[in-house]
Amino acid sequence: MARPVKPRKILMPHKEISFIPERKNDISDEIVNILSEEYEVIKLVDYENMNHLQAAKIMKVSRQTLTRIYKRARKKIAESLIEQKTLKLEGGNSYFVENWYKCNECNTIFNIPANILYKTNCPVCLSKSINIFSNKNY
Repeated sequence: MARPVKPRKILMPHKEISFIPERKNDISDEIVNILSEEYEVIKLVDYENMNHLQAAKIMKVSRQTLTRIYKRARKKIAESLIEQKTLKLEGGNSYFVENWYKCNECNTIFNIPANILYKTNCPVCLSKSINIFSNKNY
């Protein structure tokens, strides 16, 4: 029996993202789903130029686990590009470092520092209609 997968630490939530090949008109064609932890690894290693050990410490996983996640993510991205499939970011087994909030009016995602104990307005549209952005919304 395999061990259960531990949740991976994500610094901040990601918006719903899809990359659709230019020649395709319909998102319902073949889709490659990339998990939030795979997206986070690509962001830390390729975009922020961290080595695997640094990224693993941030995500609270071993370097070997991070390397496996990284390899899986790169494979999915390559499959999407080569076979011209839609690449879609979906949830995963992850948790956030801090509480994040989402504005119901403008869909802005933001966090409120821990030293502020009360809910505030959206920093973009100043709406008071905000909800906590949990992994369930992700």
